[in-house]
Amino acid sequence: MKRLAVFLALGGLLSSCVPAPLRANPDAGLRLSAALDTPPLRPITGEPNLYRVPGPGGLTVQTDRAAQVTAIVVPPSGGAALSETVRTVPGQATRLPLPPAQGFTQVFTVASLVPLDLQGARGARSVNEVARAVEQATSAAPRSAYTVATTVYRAERLGSLRVTTNVPGTQLRVGGRLAGTAPLDLNDLPPGSLEVSAAREGYRPVTQRVIITGDRTTQVDLTLRPLAGTLRVQSAVAAEVSVERQVVGAALPGQPLDLSVRPGVLAVNVTPRDRALSAQALLVRVSDAQVSLVECALTAGTYTCTVR
Repeated sequence: MKRLAVFLALGGLLSSCVPAPLRANPDAGLRLSAALDTPPLRPITGEPNLYRVPGPGGLTVQTDRAAQVTAIVVPPSGGAALSETVRTVPGQATRLPLPPAQGFTQVFTVASLVPLDLQGARGARSVNEVARAVEQATSAAPRSAYTVATTVYRAERLGSLRVTTNVPGTQLRVGGRLAGTAPLDLNDLPPGSLEVSAAREGYRPVTQRVIITGDRTTQVDLTLRPLAGTLRVQSAVAAEVSVERQVVGAALPGQPLDLSVRPGVLAVNVTPRDRALSAQALLVRVSDAQVSLVECALTAGTYTCTVR
């Protein structure tokens, strides 16, 4: 989720932070639309506009007037690359091939009614350098002769994840999102840290952080442990102990009986071996990872048990 938030923040900031020469020109005498020509992947982690390296491969561009269109591709490390320049036919979609890229990539598509020399943007190390190159290239052109469209995507070497558990059918969450049940295979995951959680009724949930590596399958095996509390029966005299009508052992003087049991309200019976003493029946609430104590005492010939 954190990676998704960062990506969305970058995309949102882009439209408000790009320099003016790279924004859509409100005075342009032509309209330009630009969209990546292949649909993005939809990883369980939720990242938008995600592609495998080398990226989407191209843009589909369309103008309402015949124009020359060039894309400037800015990878995260800088070193901007230029696409070939294509000529559009009004109202018809044209494919504009994109150079390969890796990481968070910004594409500034420039459409012009007059020839522009955009070679100054090639190799630019930052968006600001690209903006200066575009500003210089358009300085001699009429204000209405050009416009720019912005597109962003992320191209990565993607990895896979295989999750198994000791309890088949366990519900799994990956990156906080419900992903399915174990065993589970997930593909098209961007590299980085990812939280995997497993949960099933009657078991303690377990969470583990894994590292996804590009072009590899990361395997994780999660072990779920049953929810359990401790029922402890102490008795001043030897007594048989039953839980839910099943004899489970004996409590002896100085030797309490400890039982690992499922959480909940349990019917407990304590029956002294001395038949002259009365058997005791109790309802005992046992909580996960807690000790519930049944204390049985003999006072003035009377045998009683209480829950502590």
